[in-house]
Order: sequence, then structure tokens, then C-alpha cells
Amino acid sequence: MDVEFIVRLSELKSAFRRLSARLPDESEAGAEFVLFNVGESSLEILVQETAEGVTAAVVHPGLARVPISVFRGIARAIRFYRGTSIRFAFSPEALRINQTRFRHPSISVLTTHTSVSQDH
Repeated sequence: MDVEFIVRLSELKSAFRRLSARLPDESEAGAEFVLFNVGESSLEILVQETAEGVTAAVVHPGLARVPISVFRGIARAIRFYRGTSIRFAFSPEALRINQTRFRHPSISVLTTHTSVSQDH
């Protein structure tokens, strides 16, 4: 089963912009990951020692993990999305944003909702 949610595009763009500004340079990033912790009605995006939260219409709660390089690609791509909302669906090795699919072997999901600390 996927981890899936719908968020307001303007809120997500702002959260991504703030997180992107706090990310380390690509050469310093190493194998770090960004976590998408999807609760009953919220999305929390965690990277290193910072987090951003937004309200979400959650279809399937859970946890998704993507490499920082994939997060950067998503951040660049969503700048060009228009409309009021955007749908994310994470599955193992893939992320779908509306109709666009991103594939990466390090994308992982955990569909049993658990709270995650930044130590992982």
C-alpha cells in the first residue's frame, strides 16, 4: 500500500523553499534522507535537525523516506505546478506527484503510521 496525501500547493511550496534553504551543500549531504511523516491530517517533512509541517488530506498515512538528491529534484519540479492542491503517493522505489512519477531505488515507505525521530 502507498503512503498518499493531498496538500495545498502554496503551503507545500513554502515548506519546500524553507527546507531547501537549510539543506547542506550537495557535496556535504552524503547519504542523508528526507522523511515524510504522514499522520491522520498532517504532513511533517523532516531533514537533519529541522522540520516543516503542513495540513494534509491523508488518504493513506505512513512514513516515506527519500534521498536528499530526490528531494531537491522534487523541490525544483513543484515550482512549475499550478493549481490549489497537489497529490503525493509514495510506494517502494517510486513517488508520484499528480501524474508525474519519480523513480529511485532508495525511496522507501512504511505504511504502519509511526512517529519517527531524526536519529534514523
